[in-house]
Amino acid sequence: MLQAIRERVTGIVAIFVLGLLAVPFLFFGVESYIRAVPQDAVATVGDEEISTSEFQTSFARYRANLREELGDEYDEIETNQPAVRREHLEEMIDQKLLRLHAQDMGLEVSDGMLFRIINQIPNFQVDGQFNPDLYRQMLSGAGRTPRGFEQELREDILTSLLPTSVSGSAIVTETEIDRLLAMQQEQRKIHIVTVPYQDFVDEVVITDEDIEAYYEDNLDRFMTTEQVRIAYVELDARDLTDGLELSEEELRRRYEAASERYLTPETRRASHVLIESNDERTPEQARALAEEIRQRVLDGEDFAELAEEYSDDPGSSADGGDLGWIGPEDMVRAFEDELYDLSEPGDVSEPVETRFGWHIIRLDDIRPPEGMSFEEARDEILAEYIERESESMYIEMSDRLVDLVYADDTTLEPIAFELGVDIQTSEAFSRSGGEGVAGHRRVIEEAFSDAVLIDGVISDPIEIDHNRSVVIKIDEHFPSEPRPLAEVEDEIRERLLSQRAADAARERARELASLSGEDGAELAEAAEQAGYEVEEFEAVGRFDFELGRDFIAELFRLPNPGDAPDVHVLRRGQDYAVVRLDSITPGDPAVASEMERMGALQQIRFTRMSSEVEGLLEYLRDKTEIRVVEDRL
Repeated sequence: MLQAIRERVTGIVAIFVLGLLAVPFLFFGVESYIRAVPQDAVATVGDEEISTSEFQTSFARYRANLREELGDEYDEIETNQPAVRREHLEEMIDQKLLRLHAQDMGLEVSDGMLFRIINQIPNFQVDGQFNPDLYRQMLSGAGRTPRGFEQELREDILTSLLPTSVSGSAIVTETEIDRLLAMQQEQRKIHIVTVPYQDFVDEVVITDEDIEAYYEDNLDRFMTTEQVRIAYVELDARDLTDGLELSEEELRRRYEAASERYLTPETRRASHVLIESNDERTPEQARALAEEIRQRVLDGEDFAELAEEYSDDPGSSADGGDLGWIGPEDMVRAFEDELYDLSEPGDVSEPVETRFGWHIIRLDDIRPPEGMSFEEARDEILAEYIERESESMYIEMSDRLVDLVYADDTTLEPIAFELGVDIQTSEAFSRSGGEGVAGHRRVIEEAFSDAVLIDGVISDPIEIDHNRSVVIKIDEHFPSEPRPLAEVEDEIRERLLSQRAADAARERARELASLSGEDGAELAEAAEQAGYEVEEFEAVGRFDFELGRDFIAELFRLPNPGDAPDVHVLRRGQDYAVVRLDSITPGDPAVASEMERMGALQQIRFTRMSSEVEGLLEYLRDKTEIRVVEDRL
């Protein structure tokens, strides 16, 4: 790209073009150009945006789930291709459209629904009961706060409300269920004579001329994979500060200057009684009951017993309302503010309202802030200093790297010399990637780009990690070319052998079919004369895959034979089979169980839901302005 700039931004034409570009900036300003899509957005959906960090976080979570599901079959390179990233972004856009449409329709997730769903998540339960301590601990371990998690969950639930409502409102008639069950439970009576292709292998003769002719006619099947080997210079911030240290005096000075950073926050142990407003209790009645319970506590009644009797929090009521230790931002703001306003253990708050209901809070204990000693904080202070210094040096050297590439994009030697780094060489790799830096998507794309591969220039700096970048140049190109005939001869021989043996099996099967008569009455006799056996199947179902999934699919595509059997020749793996279709018996919906009928109902609803949601998304996309910045994917 830098070379292209150098080649084009010269002369009278370039000055003229730049002059034209300057005109709109004079009238409208730069802001009108960059306002189209926010700087940190990878896409905008109407007035909403999908930030780059939001996309990267979602895509990383998707890949992590895929890695866990696929195990050894997971392909790191394949799942990070531009097409995969774009497909994931499109799914995020669909979710955003559904959420915005649900909000426009006035749909919302109540606090009670959100609370019930959180309580039912197994990861937050101990012995089948929601555990607040475990809830906060697991979120903290994942680097998340309850407030942020609850907001994200609320949005996910809202997004699912539309498809759920579409599915729930779909009317499915009993006739439709009967029709689907009759088709699913249909059975076919057949007789089969299988002609194995192996019976003809010994009869097949493959000559050298056959192999050579196949090779010449199918050269594209025997091409080597195009590969490149790259030379590269790597700039890594971690390598720039090797051996960097601070004196003990400087470390201590930094510790004292930021001592407040090294104090753990105060935490408080609390219990509460939660009173919800619901279908049986208005908000006013809920508050009145909360005030009554608080007064009973002040009058000397046992808080734990009142919590067990009245609290609507299933996670804590059985424990007398105990919520465990609570730190800053663990609870919703109103609850937290009220808790931290209490002075002494045993103090009971006024009723406080949150989105979950009315709370009476009792302060049970206070754990004061605890400070980290200098010895405990020393390594952290040094690590932060090194990180800042390395980042500063990296930025400076990155700018120098760009200048060096711009000055001469034909060789890596001056760059390596000026930056004091080594020129490294990768192993040969294909467009699917390789090891080390060759496993990064942008490195692969650049290596096989026209500029780097064909023109032989150095790439622009490629960021492959935080504060880590490379510039690459082709060291050697290995074009795709035909593999030598001697190398693929055995492969071709096996392929021709299997193909011709299968062709012979098919011809034999067709002969047997013709000898069996139009209605297959002579099938047994023809099979016996040819040395084959007839298999009889009284009732083959759509899901009897032991006969072969593809065979079953073909069998159930055959038309109803009517009053007289039909004879067909079908592929069965590498073999061929003569199939006499005797009769078709539709499934009987009357004998289907309630569970089977419910399954058919859900299947029809799901099919309709998918169709309805696709139509809704198409409508929403047509009426919503959607912009995507491909370069930020």
